[in-house]
Amino acid sequence: MPPYCSTRFGSVFKPKAASWISLYFSGLFFAWGIFLPFWALWLESEGLDPSQIGMLLGFSMLARFLGNVLLMPRIKSAKHLLPGVRWVSFASILVVASLCWLNGYFWLTVLTLAANFFIATLIPLGDAVATKWVSQLQLDYGRVRVFGSIAFIVSSTLLGLGLTYFSHSLILYATVASLVVMWGLSLLTPASPLVDDESDGEPVSSKLWPVLKQTHALKFVAITALIQGSHAAYYAYSTLYWKSIGYAESTIGYLWSIGVALEMSILIFGSKWFKSWNANKMFLLAAMGGVIRWGIFGSTEALPLMMLSQGLHALTFALTQLAAIKYIASEAPSSQAIPLQALYSAIALNMGTALLTFLSSALYEPMGSGIFLIMGGLSALAIPLLLLNAKSAKASNS
Repeated sequence: MPPYCSTRFGSVFKPKAASWISLYFSGLFFAWGIFLPFWALWLESEGLDPSQIGMLLGFSMLARFLGNVLLMPRIKSAKHLLPGVRWVSFASILVVASLCWLNGYFWLTVLTLAANFFIATLIPLGDAVATKWVSQLQLDYGRVRVFGSIAFIVSSTLLGLGLTYFSHSLILYATVASLVVMWGLSLLTPASPLVDDESDGEPVSSKLWPVLKQTHALKFVAITALIQGSHAAYYAYSTLYWKSIGYAESTIGYLWSIGVALEMSILIFGSKWFKSWNANKMFLLAAMGGVIRWGIFGSTEALPLMMLSQGLHALTFALTQLAAIKYIASEAPSSQAIPLQALYSAIALNMGTALLTFLSSALYEPMGSGIFLIMGGLSALAIPLLLLNAKSAKASNS
C-alpha cells in the first residue's frame, strides 16, 4: 500500500483536527526524543570516535537545513501537506531501518545524514499542518504542541532507563519502532480537510526565495534567527559549564527540567495569556527575556539565579515559537504560510543555530561563560528591529 494512502481504519475513524495533530506531535517527538539525545551514543557503540561523531553531528545540522529547503517547496498547496507528511515519514523509516543491515563508516555517515534530512523535515511539516488549522479553525497551537514536549520527555526518560538493562542496539530499534507508530498515526484521515485560504487575493506560493526577498519575511526570519539562535551555546555547552562550576549531575537534571516544565506552561496557557498581543509584542518580550537569561548565565554561578534563568526558557523558546506560529497563521499573507514555515525551520531553527554552534565551539574554551553573554547580545540585536516594526505598524495605522 502506498504510504500516502489511508488505511481502511484511517478512513473510518476520523479524529478531529486537534486530536490528529496532537497524536502526530506525540508520535513525532517521541521518536525525536530517542533520536536526538541518544544517536551519538549509538554511533559510538558502532565504533565511531568522538571527533568523527562531532563532525557527523555538525553536518547533520546542515542536512536538516537542506531537508527543509528542498522538501518543503515540493508542498504546493494545503492538500499536499498530509501526503507529504506520510511520504517523508515512510522515507524516514526506510532510512533508519536500513541501519539494521548496513554498517561501516560509509553507511553510518550516509544514512545518519539522510535520517536527519527526513526526520527533521517532519517538524515544519507538522507545524505547517497546525498553522493551517490555526487559520481555518482557530486551533490552539500551544495546547496541541505541548503533547510533543510531553512525548519527548517520556521517550528520552524511558530510553535512558532501558539502556541500563539493554545494549545500545535498543536506540536503533526504538527509533525504528517509534517512526513506524508515527507513520501509522499519520495515515488517519482528519475530520477537517486542509484547504488553502486565498482570501488575500494572492496565489498560493511554494517557492522560498521569492518570499524571503520580501521585507516582511526577511525581518521575520532575521528576528527569529537571532532569538532562537541565541540558544546555540546553551544547547551545546550548558551541561559542561554547569558541571565545571561544581553543580551535581542531579542538579543539572533539575535545571533542564525547570526549562521544559515552564516551556510547557507557555504552550498550554500562552494563547490565553497573550490573546490580545500581536506577534511583534510577543517576540519583543522573548528577546528581552533572552537578554536577561543569557546575562544571568554569563555573569553568575548562584544556583537560585540560574534557576530563574532556566525559567526564562518559557519566553526565549516557547513564546518565540508561539509568536512565529501566530505571525504565519494570522498576520502574514496566507498564500505564504508554507514557505514561511519552511524558512523559519530551515534558517532560524537549523542553519542559524548550526552556525552559532560552530561559533560557540570555537569560543567556549577561551571565553568560558562569556559565550553566553554573546548569546545575550544576539537577543539584544532583535530588539531594535522589533521596535522599528512596532513604529512602522503604528504609523501605518494612524
